[in-house]
Amino acid sequence: MLYAADSMPIELIKAHNALDKAVDAAYNYKGKKDDAARVAFLFERYQHLINKQ
Repeated sequence: MLYAADSMPIELIKAHNALDKAVDAAYNYKGKKDDAARVAFLFERYQHLINKQ
């Protein structure tokens, strides 16, 4: 499996880490570094944006 933690290609791991770093910087995210916390933060921002309209 491509996304199995124990067999993910190193290039894919590096790409994911770079993307996480870019998203954190773009949104000034300072929270926990796990995917669930980051996604929750992004959905909260999204909810805020759509509720402003």
